[in-house]
Amino acid sequence: MTTKAKSKADEEQAEATEEPTKVEEEAPLCGAPHYLPMLAHVTCTEPAADPDLPPGTPEHEHRHEDGDAVYVWR
Repeated sequence: MTTKAKSKADEEQAEATEEPTKVEEEAPLCGAPHYLPMLAHVTCTEPAADPDLPPGTPEHEHRHEDGDAVYVWR
């Protein structure tokens, strides 16, 4: 039956179109941990710093949102 072959082709095409959008959405996160030992489990959720920045350039302000709580550190 040709309908099954078409449905598989349609599924494969749908998967192929979904993959690039997932890659674009997933920017690498900074992941820098909070400096206080009590908050060591908190990591920065901002995008990773640009590796091409010259040495000594300040990084972004690290930030993590957990519900209503916002943790910010440098």
